[in-house]
Amino acid sequence: MAGVVEIHEMVMDGNVMRMRAVPGIDLPAGQPVDLKPGGYHVMLLDLKRALKDGEAVPVTLVVEGRDGKRETLEVQA
Repeated sequence: MAGVVEIHEMVMDGNVMRMRAVPGIDLPAGQPVDLKPGGYHVMLLDLKRALKDGEAVPVTLVVEGRDGKRETLEVQA
């Protein structure tokens, strides 16, 4: 669906809201972390085709524990 998938964050820079890619986000144990517009979110870049309203897109997330062990999660966004 996309050539590149990135995690972005929205931050205030003075009076201007800016968006930037981040290499990853912390996932504190037992606490929810939201991926949503206006905060951390997943950006699909270089789309292969236009997406239909409400269409689900498969995304692979890689989660790394404190011990360095990685787990791959398949989700529908």
